[in-house]
Amino acid sequence: MPVLARGLESLGLSTVIVTNMPYWSEKMGAPRTIGVEFPFGHPLGMPGDRETQLRIIREALRLLDEASGSGGGEVRELEIEWPQPFDEAKRDWQPLEPSPIVKMLIDQRRAQAVQERQEGE
Repeated sequence: MPVLARGLESLGLSTVIVTNMPYWSEKMGAPRTIGVEFPFGHPLGMPGDRETQLRIIREALRLLDEASGSGGGEVRELEIEWPQPFDEAKRDWQPLEPSPIVKMLIDQRRAQAVQERQEGE
């Protein structure tokens, strides 16, 4: 996302990224970032939570309005709490099985660990 934001900024379009990883957004050079402590895939809050969604969008627009320029790397972290404990939220939103790509990466890492153990014996 930060790379896309920088590309859009170079074309004259202003951007704000809303993310649960503002540290990386800033490190990758995103011009403006709103940070939220929400589970992955839910940068605007829970489905149907109009109040929270509008609050985040308004904060993003405020940052866009108040930002000092396109190269500022400005980050604002919002103090909005997820409405349930994080461990519970992760269980609720995680699929029962990993995606094919994640499964492949897990399998590769496990095979690599087995190979390293065998080489060390």
